[in-house]
Amino acid sequence: MRFVLIFIFVALPCLDTYGITKVYNIIDRKLKIHTYEPLTVDQKKKIEKKIDQILDVLNEYDSSTFISRFNNLEKNSEVSAPDIFVDAYKVLNDFNKITKGKFNPTAHTLLDKSQKVKKLDYYLKSEVHSRCTIMTNIKIKINNVFSKKQKCTKLSFDSIIKGIIIDNLRNYLISQNLDKFAITFDKIITKYNYPLKDSEFIELPKYIFDQINFNLISSYSVYTLDKNFYTFNLNMKDNELAIRDDLIIIVATNSNSNNDILANTLNLMDIDKVLENDNLNQNFPLFISFENDNIINFKYSKKFEDFLK
Repeated sequence: MRFVLIFIFVALPCLDTYGITKVYNIIDRKLKIHTYEPLTVDQKKKIEKKIDQILDVLNEYDSSTFISRFNNLEKNSEVSAPDIFVDAYKVLNDFNKITKGKFNPTAHTLLDKSQKVKKLDYYLKSEVHSRCTIMTNIKIKINNVFSKKQKCTKLSFDSIIKGIIIDNLRNYLISQNLDKFAITFDKIITKYNYPLKDSEFIELPKYIFDQINFNLISSYSVYTLDKNFYTFNLNMKDNELAIRDDLIIIVATNSNSNNDILANTLNLMDIDKVLENDNLNQNFPLFISFENDNIINFKYSKKFEDFLK
C-alpha cells in the first residue's frame, strides 16, 4: 500500500462540526475525507483500493507502477496500457494541443534530471529537449498498445492525478448514498452538501477570500507556485520556466480532473489574454489573480461571477 492511513477526530467550536476526518498521505500530500457518520469497514477498504488502483498506474514516484515501467520502456518496444492510463493520456494530449505545445507532459524527462532553475533552463535549450520531449514520440496502436520512438521520453500525470483520485472517491461516496461529505487534497476541494471553512484547508491570501464566496462552490482547484516544479511549470513551446509567484488561478467546474489540469496548464498561458478566449470566458468558471506594478489584479470569467461577493 502506497499511503499511510491516519484516523483523526476534529471538533470545531461552532454549530457545524467536521465530524470524522480521515487523512491519507499520498505522494507527499494529505488527502482528507470529512464525513459526519463513520464509514463502514467495507467502505474504507473500497476507498483504499480505489486509491491504490490509480496510484498503481499513474504514480511515477514508485518504480513498480505502470507509468514507471512505461517511462523505462525501450525504444520501439510495446506495452498494453490499462484503461485509466489511456483515458488520462488522452486528456494530457488534448491539453498539449489546446495550449499549442506549451504544456507537454513529457517535460517530466527534464524534471527527472533536475529541479534547479539554472539546470532546467539549460535542459530546455539542450538536445535532450529537442530529442526526448516530443509528444509524437509516443504512439498508440489498437487495443491500447503504446510504444515510444525514444527511450528517453518520459511522461508524468502530475497535472491531473489528484483530480482523478478525487473524482473517483467523490463518485464512490455518492454511490454509497452519503448525503454529506467533503474531500480536500492539496489545492483541490470538493464538497457535497457539507459545510466547510475553506480557509482552514487551503492556503490563500486574505484578499482572495474577500473576493470569493467559497460556500457557493462545490468543487474547485487552485494553482499557486509550489516549492517543487512540475510539468506545468515548463513552457515547452517557448523553452522557458513558468514560475510566477504572484499568480493564483482558480477553476470551479463540476469535474475535479478538469479543474486540476485546467488550473495547472493556464499557468503557461498569457494571463492577460486568457479570458479573451470566448470558450474559456463563456463556459468555464475561472478566477485569476496576479500583480502588475505592485497592484493586485483580478480577472474572472462570466461563469464565475455568481461566486463573487
